[in-house]
Amino acid sequence: MKALLTTCAEIEHLADTPQVWRACVAALAKAGLPVAMHLSSDAARKDIRVLSTHPEIHKSQAAADDPFLEWCCSSYDITKTGVAFLDDYPYLAEDEKAFIRAAEAHGFRSGLAVPMRLESSGRFGGFNLGTGLDRAAFLDQIFPHFEAIRFFCLVVHRRLEEVEAHPQDAAMGDQFRQRLLAPASQRLSGLSPREREVIYLQAQGLPRKEVARLCGISPHTVAEYTTKAYRKLGINNRTEAARLVFDR
Repeated sequence: MKALLTTCAEIEHLADTPQVWRACVAALAKAGLPVAMHLSSDAARKDIRVLSTHPEIHKSQAAADDPFLEWCCSSYDITKTGVAFLDDYPYLAEDEKAFIRAAEAHGFRSGLAVPMRLESSGRFGGFNLGTGLDRAAFLDQIFPHFEAIRFFCLVVHRRLEEVEAHPQDAAMGDQFRQRLLAPASQRLSGLSPREREVIYLQAQGLPRKEVARLCGISPHTVAEYTTKAYRKLGINNRTEAARLVFDR
């Protein structure tokens, strides 16, 4: 999964959607996730945008009816997906089950859905990433790395939002840049959104300068947010922060 973190820095410098998506797909393939889809929708599911390594998957069923959009974007929880986990979700409709079974023919046997924005947002969606592994192999080889995968997806998603922004969005400057990168966490609920973001990034092992670049703020400001967050959390260093963020 080191390739994912290495690619994060590269993605921040890419200037358009095709470049970002190519870099994303290449890194995910190296990490063992050769099937990648990024779906986003407006609240009415009229405007659906799809980036996919396998666009043929959505030929049998419209992207607006993808089970990912229907079931996976009500929380930031990661969902195991694919036919290997189909029996875990008896509530799925028959057409949704058929869609998931059909995706296996395109190499999506097991995977994980990684929401980026929830249904309550103006636009919602995220990533559905797949492999050809069976259930046991997926749980052994891929799923233990879900936090690294989530972090990578967060960086890619935010860069996609930036390069696809309308001029009026880009003109918002800091307001646009402050879109929350860190997923929701009960343990960090007492922090402000920016404090939570800074702690989450540092818990990934990123140095202060890199955190500043990702957040669009100065290293000095990162230090100020870190100090305030440590005080609120009752911790003293990055190691304790990582334990707080990732220990379950």
